[in-house]
Amino acid sequence: MACEGSHTLTISQVAEQTGVNPVTLRAWQRRYGLLSPARTAKGHRLYSDDDVSTIVSILQWLDKGVPISKVKPLLVQTSASIDVQDNGVARDLIDCIHTFSVRRLSQSLDQLFKEYPFYWLVEHVMTPVDQWLSHHDGAVSMLQRDLWQTTVIEQCRSVIAANAKRNTRATCWLVSLNPISEYQRLLMAVALHEKGYNVTILSQAHSQLSLILEVMREQQIKTLAVMANHRLDRTQLNQLRLCLSQNEIEVVSQAFIYSVHGDELEDLRENKTLCI
Repeated sequence: MACEGSHTLTISQVAEQTGVNPVTLRAWQRRYGLLSPARTAKGHRLYSDDDVSTIVSILQWLDKGVPISKVKPLLVQTSASIDVQDNGVARDLIDCIHTFSVRRLSQSLDQLFKEYPFYWLVEHVMTPVDQWLSHHDGAVSMLQRDLWQTTVIEQCRSVIAANAKRNTRATCWLVSLNPISEYQRLLMAVALHEKGYNVTILSQAHSQLSLILEVMREQQIKTLAVMANHRLDRTQLNQLRLCLSQNEIEVVSQAFIYSVHGDELEDLRENKTLCI
């Protein structure tokens, strides 16, 4: 397609505006024909406002649970006339785990990470699979859980390494306030990368956030992301209040912290949260 005057947004600008990373935008175009950006003389994609509107519509269908492979015909139909219930993506992964199909599980996850926004994967893939695994006990189930989490961890590392090569809005340190599994940390890190941050993960639990803030100021790190997997004690809450009370460093919190401590931390109401 020739470049037209109305096509003025680069793929990076569209990613920033819509929250859909460039890898996913390319997959929607190449694999499913959902987008038709113009091209510059050098072959770079340029998107119009109509393209952005199409992306918003795609996201709306995904939010209703529609897999990306079934979105295209829905873009020209009304939502009232369509049954959008579909959990086949999670079922396919559960089948891979149940049958110990390691290679198929890895290939499926690799494709899903390219074709969907990460928040969608958390809601429609990670959460259902984790819930299924939590309902089973015994040695076999422990092995299945290990297989699943190891495969997700490898995929998250690959995504983070690829995203680290792109220009990002800001650098970010990710800190857990109590012991967190590598699986949980990397899910949070990918969510941050999806938002445009270049993330450094601190693997140990830290309660002395004042020290971390001091070092971050010296290193000109602009964003602190905090996460936890159970209620914070009084000392931890006071440390978090200290972080929220200063203006030099942006604080991003895990949605769990907001849901548990939103009433205790008034400033958290204005804080950006991530649904991990």
